[in-house]
Amino acid sequence: MTWLPLVGTLLGAVIALSSALLVEQRRAHREDHRERRKMKQEVYARYLAAHAETRTQLRVLSVAPGLTDEERGHQAFTAYALCYAPRYELAVLAPQTVLTLAKDFDRCARDLRDLIIDGTSITSQGRECMQKYLDALALVHTAMRADLGADPAR
Repeated sequence: MTWLPLVGTLLGAVIALSSALLVEQRRAHREDHRERRKMKQEVYARYLAAHAETRTQLRVLSVAPGLTDEERGHQAFTAYALCYAPRYELAVLAPQTVLTLAKDFDRCARDLRDLIIDGTSITSQGRECMQKYLDALALVHTAMRADLGADPAR
């Protein structure tokens, strides 16, 4: 009996198994990458939506008549509290480039909140702080889009 057919069969089986494992590994890697990207999209969307809601509430508070300092302060802190959970989610998934800009952006949001607590109108005296906030938002947004591989020119 010749060993050549048996060796050829074993070699073919090893090659087929190796190929199948390699294909499966690459498919799993692609799926993991897609899932991670989807998770990042959701976290980034929640983060930006929370800040948008906070910004809206702070703008309303800045021009709301008849609020006591205590009421304004409580409502401003409550409005900013929406940003905590998405920020912690971001810390888990986002790369350092996004996190650094998000930290600066959060600092600008807190500065804006503090202006509102002090009774400053962001449409008049707080315009510079609002512009700094919007500039930081644009930087975070661009970094997030770059991380997701989206066209940053849109």
